[in-house]
Formats: sequence, structure tokens, C-alpha cells
Amino acid sequence: MKNILFRDDQSLLGSNWYTLSKKLFIIPFILSFIGILAIYSLIGTEYPILLIFKHIIFSLISLIVLIFLSLIPKNDLRKTLNSMCILFILLLFLVPLFGYEIKGATRWISFNYFSIQPSELLKGPIVCMFSWLCYLYIKTNKLFYLIINFFIISLIIILLLFQPDIGTLLVYIAIFSLILILYFRNINLFILLGFLCVFFLLLAYLTFDHVAYRIDNFLDCNNSQVSKSLSAIKTGGVFGVGLGEGQLKYSIPESHNDFIFAILIEEFGVFFGLFVSFLYPIFFILVRKSISNPSNLFIINTIFCLCFLMCLQAFINIGSSICLIPPTGMTLPFISYGGSSMLSYAIIFGTVINFSKNEASSTNNS
Repeated sequence: MKNILFRDDQSLLGSNWYTLSKKLFIIPFILSFIGILAIYSLIGTEYPILLIFKHIIFSLISLIVLIFLSLIPKNDLRKTLNSMCILFILLLFLVPLFGYEIKGATRWISFNYFSIQPSELLKGPIVCMFSWLCYLYIKTNKLFYLIINFFIISLIIILLLFQPDIGTLLVYIAIFSLILILYFRNINLFILLGFLCVFFLLLAYLTFDHVAYRIDNFLDCNNSQVSKSLSAIKTGGVFGVGLGEGQLKYSIPESHNDFIFAILIEEFGVFFGLFVSFLYPIFFILVRKSISNPSNLFIINTIFCLCFLMCLQAFINIGSSICLIPPTGMTLPFISYGGSSMLSYAIIFGTVINFSKNEASSTNNS
């Protein structure tokens, strides 16, 4: 049996392992471990011990997916992501028909033993598809590719409005706008997209009561969840009260998702919270440094957008915990509980690591 550690090995692992930037795996593994600690600290409150076992299983599956996606050939990965994109958009159509409602929103489809959130799983693949269609338009100057892009984002907007999921909708609009800005680099387009984002936010405020309620409470500083979150952060201080010793988890709902960052600071301290916060931009910096030949527009723009998406969602979760922005229900990537969220960011991490590895030779492949 051939030793896969030999550099002449032609297996999937052997032929790609030596071209990977190994340091890029460190941060997702650290985030995954921190997530396990955070979920473990919740056991004994409203959450049963089964929660930690499920979270560990989600983590292991996600890390396996991350590693697999980082190893396959770049063009195969792009085709796989496009297939995923089509599948998850089809599942979005099924959400209003077969989904179940939680707190006034229908975002999940339940199967016998698990449920999925298509809008979460779609994030990484849709960025790749948006970027690829813009790349084809730039290369061929065929308006058809641009029309498809606008058709897809319009379809996603309509489907998310049916749920409704305004926070995720605004993230999709922001990412789509960023892709257009990166490819066309037009200041007038930048201004127009900025006005459109403000328009969508204003429209959501005037149309959806729960959006208006959250924004009004934020502006009036009248949100009990955020107040408890800030109190927990103050209690944690510099070094925290210790693993499992925090009190926020006993008094605040959805602590395993929305306010997991506040729980981490209460139990491990402000310095640890800053450490977690900087892991996302540090990963972005490491990715940029690992790219030795930034020649392929599709690869560079896709990597930038995926890393921006990751940092944006982290900022939204952390910002809502410390009263910078209204609560949105966004998860903290690779730390918050949730199979769909962890799998979504496994796809994003794996794609970024893969594209970083393949970038130097991608000009001839795309």
C-alpha cells in the first residue's frame, strides 16, 4: 500500500496536501474548539446534555467537509458549489410550503432526525456563482450572464421575504453589491448600491413589525436581552468568572446562538473575547498572504467576498451582543450552535483554502 505521505502520491489527499497552506486550517479548528467549550458551558440550564453531543457531531462533520472541499481540484470545486447553489435555491422554494415556524419566521425544513436552513447553506455557493457569472461577463462581454445574476438575486430576495428573514436578506444584498463593486469598480455604482441598501432597510422597517420593533428598541436602548448581555460582559471583566460559572445563560433565551459571544466573555474575560473577534480578520490576512500570484480575477474576488461574508456575520453577531447594532439572530461562525450554520461556514472555509491553494495556476484553468 502506497504511503500517502510521499510527495509522488496521486490520491486526492496525497496529490493536494503538499500544495495547501496548512496554517489556514488552524483558525477554523480553534473556532470549532471554542464553540464546543461555549456549548458545553450551557449544559445544566435549559439545554440538555444531548446538545453538546449534537454540537460535537456537527463540528466533526463540518471539519470533514471543510477538509474535503479544500482538497478537490479547483474547477471541480466550482462546479460542485454551483450544483449546491441550485439545490439550496430549490430548497428555498420548499421552505414556505414544508417549513416550520419559529418566532414568526419560517426558515427551516424538518426531516426525520434533523432540520436544515437553506438560506444559511446557500451563502458560500451563491457567492461563488455570483462571482463566476460576473467573471464570465467581464471575459465575454455577454449581457446574458449579468441578467442571470440579477435574476438569481431577485429570486432570493423574494423567497427570503416570504420567510421572512430580513437580516439574511440584507447580508445577501450586501454581498451581491460587493461583488458588483469588485468587478466593475465604478464609484457611481457604489453610490447607487449604497442608496439601494438604505432603501431596502427603510422598506423593511416600514413593512415588517418585528424589524421596526428591534430597531426602535435599539434606538431607545430598551432591549432586555442586550442589557443582560452587557451586564454579563461587565461581570466577566478581564479574565472571566470561569467555565460554566456564568449566569447570563440562565436568564437569556437563544444564548446558544445569538448571545454566545457574551457568554464567552462572561466566563473567559474581555481579552478572550478580543482574541475570538480577531480570529476572523486574521484568517483573512493569512489567506491574502498565502496567495503568491494574484492573477485570476475570479479567484481573488471570490476569496475576498467569502472572507468579507465571514467577517460581516461575525461583526453582526458580536455587534448585537455589545449593543452596536440591533439583534438580528445571526450566528457566530463556527462557534454558535447549529448544523446548517456550521456546515455553511465549513463550505466557506474550505472554498477559501482551496482557492488560495489553486490560485497560482488557475489562470490556465478557468
